[in-house]
Amino acid sequence: MTDWLTNAKDFVVDVFAPKPKSEFTVDSTITLAPDGDYDKNGEIDSGDIVTFNYAITNPTKNEYPFATLLTNIPRNNLNFIHDVKGTASLSDENDTITIPNLRIAPQGEVIISFNARINYSSEDVTISTEPEVITKDRQQLKKSPKTEKRAKSWKGKEFPNMMERKDK
Repeated sequence: MTDWLTNAKDFVVDVFAPKPKSEFTVDSTITLAPDGDYDKNGEIDSGDIVTFNYAITNPTKNEYPFATLLTNIPRNNLNFIHDVKGTASLSDENDTITIPNLRIAPQGEVIISFNARINYSSEDVTISTEPEVITKDRQQLKKSPKTEKRAKSWKGKEFPNMMERKDK
């Protein structure tokens, strides 16, 4: 086979049948939640609602029952955690958010997400997560790099009245 034909075949195979990941991973994203952009400017600002997403991938033949996802989210800039998906429990003790009692199956994937409101602030704040998965014996399986987003201040804007009557 000529080189260009081999390269084209390899490209098609990689696109339509990607090679599976070979190591345990935990990936995270922080995005504006649907309808979470309070002032509809397309940017993350104080008072907006963001979604934290986590994908834990275990390509190994090992099972990890009762694992814990340590999000390492600084809890001081967030409130109103809601729309939790992919887990039965969530803890916000010790100024961070922890997701305990995960069952990570062999060659499986666990997807977890939740929404949180960014506290109103007169200063810009950084929202971040540095996810880490640990076993029930507190052994680290994987720690991923920090993901962060900047939330613009509410300076110069009128704080919203969340108690407005709907019948006006």
